Amino acid sequence: MKKIYYTTMETKIGKVYLAGSEKGLKLLALTPREWHGFVVKTERENGASLIPDRSKLKNVEKKLKDYLAGKKVDFKEKLDWEGFTPFQKKVWAQMLKIPYGQTKSYKWLAEKINIKSPRAVGQACGSNPLPIVVPCHRVIASDGSLGGFGGGLGLKAKLLALEKK
Repeated sequence: MKKIYYTTMETKIGKVYLAGSEKGLKLLALTPREWHGFVVKTERENGASLIPDRSKLKNVEKKLKDYLAGKKVDFKEKLDWEGFTPFQKKVWAQMLKIPYGQTKSYKWLAEKINIKSPRAVGQACGSNPLPIVVPCHRVIASDGSLGGFGGGLGLKAKLLALEKK
């Protein structure tokens, strides 16, 4: 049976839920609803066992605390994207290349991965299981507006402001 390790942490943006496998980080949930959906899917569909274990995620936890304290952090973690589509993985891999403190448009991201649909890119951004680590908050609309964000537009604006300091 596959093991998924998890922990929660209190941060200045609220409670954050982290989960990972032996392959790498699987989830950074910003809401209890996201966490609950992950738990249900993991237990029901994947038959995995969830094991509370902060020690397996302490490196990510420290980097996240540093990031939220305004430090420039490189999240060079191993990532476990098992169960996601090749298209989603392609979008997320390109998002990882957006430098700290910069933003790019959904259109730019679509062009970089050679597709014509910024909307499809937006949907892949919205299904990103690792916000902040895979910086979907750095992807904005072509007109400069924020677009969307699973943690809410207020949090997206805070994360972008944090990176501008």
